[in-house]
Amino acid sequence: MKLHHQHPQHDLLIRDVTLRDGLQNLPEVLTTAAKLDILDALVDAGVKDFQLTSFVNPARVPQMKDAEAMYVAGVDRGLVPNVLVANIRGFERAVEAGVTSVDAVLSASNTYNKKNANRTTLESANEIILMLSRAAHAGCTVGVSMANCFHCFSEGEIDPEVVLALARGFHDAGARMLWLSDTTGHAKPDAVARLSEKCAHIGMEIGLHLHDTQGRAGDNALAGYKTGVRRFDAVLSGLGGSPFTPGVGGNLSLETAQAVFTEAGIATGLDPLKLDAARAKLSAGIAAAEKNGAA
Repeated sequence: MKLHHQHPQHDLLIRDVTLRDGLQNLPEVLTTAAKLDILDALVDAGVKDFQLTSFVNPARVPQMKDAEAMYVAGVDRGLVPNVLVANIRGFERAVEAGVTSVDAVLSASNTYNKKNANRTTLESANEIILMLSRAAHAGCTVGVSMANCFHCFSEGEIDPEVVLALARGFHDAGARMLWLSDTTGHAKPDAVARLSEKCAHIGMEIGLHLHDTQGRAGDNALAGYKTGVRRFDAVLSGLGGSPFTPGVGGNLSLETAQAVFTEAGIATGLDPLKLDAARAKLSAGIAAAEKNGAA
């Protein structure tokens, strides 16, 4: 069954989050120049949509200390970059930097949200509703990125009704984009399809942010696609994970997304050979950061 509120006629859109989620828990901090080399290689490989950085406390996530510079560099390249924020202060910083596309993150797991944002899920939800109320005046759109939609290492399986209740509240406050995240990589394809469909019935466009802890990210992506989802996050080499949740596998990789969708007859717009070149830039940037860190 197709999602009633999705737009299946739209092309697949794979959003790269390498420079945000892929780097955020690496011990080595890449230079802005190295990140931009990776960005340019990804653009050359056919990537059109990016979440470039997050406006978070650099003391907690040092990789994101150049958030403003990364955003400006993306705009200078003709992109319309998205950024992630975790609280109202991050939103205000993003607005001050001229950001026009924000994703506000919270977790459906209250335990995880306290670890990640030092506040309850309800407190984060109220902050996001405040961001939504300010969005038009600030000249930006606010989407919602919901972590732990399926499973949490602390709380186990997440009740879909928790996710749906949050989604309804955000929709009522004006949100129209909802990213469902399988943060721990424990979701199964049928659960991904069911929750995507239910959230879409609320009136939200659905994106999927998938992790590959148990090797199902590609299957989960296809399950979402078959129900009408057209927006997916992916990362070069499948890097990434939460710095606050040890044991999480990497993200759905760009390479896997390209292969899985292509095999299913779905055009991705990505060049696998140029993805190899981008991966080489990523490896070089990490190696240089390791060398600088050891010096």
